[in-house]
Amino acid sequence: MKQGVKDMILNSKPSNSTMRNGARLAVIAVAAMQLAACATAAKPEAMIATPTASAQPFPQGLQHAMCVRTVTGGQKTNALWVSKVDDQSFQTALTASLGGAGLVAQGSACSFPVDVNLLGLSQPIAGFDMTVTSHVNYKVYDPAGQPLVLATIDAPYTADFSAAFVATERLRLANEGSIRTNITQFMDKLRQAEIKGSAPAVAAAGGN
Repeated sequence: MKQGVKDMILNSKPSNSTMRNGARLAVIAVAAMQLAACATAAKPEAMIATPTASAQPFPQGLQHAMCVRTVTGGQKTNALWVSKVDDQSFQTALTASLGGAGLVAQGSACSFPVDVNLLGLSQPIAGFDMTVTSHVNYKVYDPAGQPLVLATIDAPYTADFSAAFVATERLRLANEGSIRTNITQFMDKLRQAEIKGSAPAVAAAGGN
């Protein structure tokens, strides 16, 4: 009788294969929860670059003289796929960034228009920490229509697992951080621009 009870207890313990199967199911369940969440587009307000008080000042000629003329290359977000950055959101974020620095022209008095091409977002397929690198080409023209700043900027940003449990949300945060970093680096290049009668172009390393 005692031996029979002992056998029942031993047989009731989960086997290694059962535990492994349980672990697999748990991983699949977590992945399914993350994939089931709908992708959302990057938020313009989260992509705004905020100037720091210690940063080098902008050239006087750019003050209240700039505008974002065109933004191309962005993509609409498919809720069933992954988060993206669309043209309008980028333009809103860049305009707000320039405005916060006192560079946006009032009304139609724009002397230094900016044309932007979002060349792409290098995004991970999956992962706990998600790094997105944005590739953006900027062209700034002077009042004579000549190029003042030509820059192609690659800016990485990582949203780690602590930022958001759901993968689709982490990817959106990484998108936003990457664009915010990209705009910050573009504004650093504006600080180096030389506003003269015939200003030379300031080109970023790696292309134009």
